[in-house]
Amino acid sequence: MKKEKRIVKIEQMISDSLSSLFVNQTELSFDQFAVCTLEALMLLEREEYLKSSVGTNDKGNGAYKRDFRSLRLNSLKINVPRTRNGSFKPITLDLINTNKEQVNELALLLYRKGLSSRDVSSIMEEYFGESISRETINNLAEQFNEIRMGWEKRQLDAYYKVVYCDALFTSLKRGNSYSHEAVYVIYGVKDDNSRELLLLEVNPTEGSRMWGHFFEKLKTRGVEQIDLVVGDGLVGLSESVHRHFPESDVQRCVVHLQRHLLNQIRPRDKAAFAYDLKGVFNNFDSNASLELGMSKLKEFVSEWEKTYPLVVNKLLKEEYILEYFTYIDYPVEVRRMIYTNNSIENLNRQIRKVTKTKVTFDKESNLLDLVFMVIKDFEGNNWQKYPVVAFQNWPRKTQSV
Repeated sequence: MKKEKRIVKIEQMISDSLSSLFVNQTELSFDQFAVCTLEALMLLEREEYLKSSVGTNDKGNGAYKRDFRSLRLNSLKINVPRTRNGSFKPITLDLINTNKEQVNELALLLYRKGLSSRDVSSIMEEYFGESISRETINNLAEQFNEIRMGWEKRQLDAYYKVVYCDALFTSLKRGNSYSHEAVYVIYGVKDDNSRELLLLEVNPTEGSRMWGHFFEKLKTRGVEQIDLVVGDGLVGLSESVHRHFPESDVQRCVVHLQRHLLNQIRPRDKAAFAYDLKGVFNNFDSNASLELGMSKLKEFVSEWEKTYPLVVNKLLKEEYILEYFTYIDYPVEVRRMIYTNNSIENLNRQIRKVTKTKVTFDKESNLLDLVFMVIKDFEGNNWQKYPVVAFQNWPRKTQSV
């Protein structure tokens, strides 16, 4: 067929397809129109290719069928034109793949921002006229599984200034039963003051034995020295830390302690109690010292022991009370950043925001993959913007090996 006749035929195909589209206004006609248009574009591409290949004796050689997966249907059959020597590759196919990747990326972005699979499918259908199944979204999310597994095996730095530890609970299905299980998150401040996720694990409960297991894992992945470990008031945390990192200091989260105590106070007394308790741990100026902090604590106990003896008296007897004042031994500029593990709590809030919309997870790996996506997104958008100037004057204990 001569070039002029071929072009006329292609133009007629496009015209017929447009007419059919506007007349029928159905989903199927749209797909048929898409197929005809794509096939026409590829035929035009082949004409240009053969025109530029004069002297190579290459010629058109019919077409082969290729499945083009559609979000509307299982697949569409497209006739892809070919040449005799097989060197012709239509650019149009690359455009199809690129568009599909963009749609997938958008679906995955909505998913990791906290929307359920059903919500993602509904949005895609409403705004783009394309639905996407839960299985497809889960398959897209599984690409993070390989990334996460590689991340879990990588070597860590030998030295970290601070390591923050926390756990949050979410629903997970194991077998035929559902339970709330702990998601353990550990991140550290490196020697260059950047932050890094170190560990992400799931276990049915939170306990000192598990923290000890995780500290051991950090050691096997290369961590040799941690100056300070910041965590909540978990009994046994200090022993777990010192068993694996004997030289490390431990700072128990003051905010966790305050919340725990306030939960035992009558509503009418909470404001005054909280104000006095906050004063005990307000040791952020250059004149602060452990002695002064303990003196304020004794005054606080004396003030409130008549009203709440069982709540406040145990503070002075608490075996780990000194570990709530560890931050005083560090520079003034960094104390507010280490007297609590609120920095990791901010991350946990983002994780809860996403996981609570999922109702439950069928597999532990699915839960970890999604949390990993959230953390990596949080790292890119927040951690790099967070001020870490205070850590530049960090009093490093010893040189790492």
